[in-house]
Amino acid sequence: MAQHKLTQRHNLLDPQTGHLIEAGYSNEYLLEYNKEAIRPGRRPKEWEYFLALTKDYGVGLTLAGVGVGSMFTVQLISLAEDYHICKSRMKPGDLGMPANINDSVSFEAGEDWCRYEKKENTCRVTFSMKEFGPKGQTVNGDVTFVTPASDKMVLAVPYDDPELFYYNYKVNCMPVTGCVTCGDRTFVFDGPCRAVGTQDWGRGIWEPVNQWYWGSASGYIDGKPFGFNIGHGFGDTSRATENMVFYDGVCHKLEDVTFLIPGDTIGDLRLILPDENYRMPWRFVSGDRRLELDFKPIHDRTSGEQKGEYYSTQHQVFGLFNGQVVLDDGRIVEVKDFLGFAEKVGNDWRGL
Repeated sequence: MAQHKLTQRHNLLDPQTGHLIEAGYSNEYLLEYNKEAIRPGRRPKEWEYFLALTKDYGVGLTLAGVGVGSMFTVQLISLAEDYHICKSRMKPGDLGMPANINDSVSFEAGEDWCRYEKKENTCRVTFSMKEFGPKGQTVNGDVTFVTPASDKMVLAVPYDDPELFYYNYKVNCMPVTGCVTCGDRTFVFDGPCRAVGTQDWGRGIWEPVNQWYWGSASGYIDGKPFGFNIGHGFGDTSRATENMVFYDGVCHKLEDVTFLIPGDTIGDLRLILPDENYRMPWRFVSGDRRLELDFKPIHDRTSGEQKGEYYSTQHQVFGLFNGQVVLDDGRIVEVKDFLGFAEKVGNDWRGL
């Protein structure tokens, strides 16, 4: 498939119509998210997610504006012990998510709070959430993510409805330092080689019933930063996909990637596939055969919520990737027991 690369800086949306001006992908942040162009009555979804991961544990953090309120989420994942805790705090009103990837943002609701403090190439994330642990323990954290001077994944995607769009900026291979405490447990992140991070910054107006697949991994192979971002599910990706491999700071673009989950059916919105299937081996293959990976699950961070017509469920599965990828120049990178995650998420937001 022919993929369109974005090369010029300009607004994301047409100021007169609110429509996406140019669809495609880029290796850097070029299109400015001019939120003021969105048509009245449309409620954008705006989020920023960070994941810090070691071979034994990880922490995921999300700040988001979901149209009718604001949300702060903490995920604490133990790979060594095969368990996780995931809790969110909601409050009414607009969080004021920034239009630019370099701007800071904060959330506060009672005694629960989170701050993304950005300066130059770092984002320091500090947070506290009461009643988080199984015995009511508070979780606290102070973790710094470093944005490497390397290629990124940037994607602008249209829908059949021209007022809908999906704009996404993702970063792999982020060195991470800091610690998280929950009760008497301390989780230390002492990158760059032992702790790596991922950033997912997104803005969009989507169809209220949606489903996506996403996979990501970051680390080092032969002493060089290596990672990949794969996925599909949002809008019309005929102009470009989000599928990229990163090696030594350079992006290598892929075509479509198929997620082969045992027994899975695309369109299974409520993820009725039995939970045990997500713990079976997966496989990933790109249309150009440049990515062929097997995936052995370690832990399934599954969660779900239903309130009236609102429904959301997800399986974010952490595990080990094995196989190979072919770079743009034909070099083959062997992937062996490489830690990352892959997920399937289904939502019905008509109740929002």
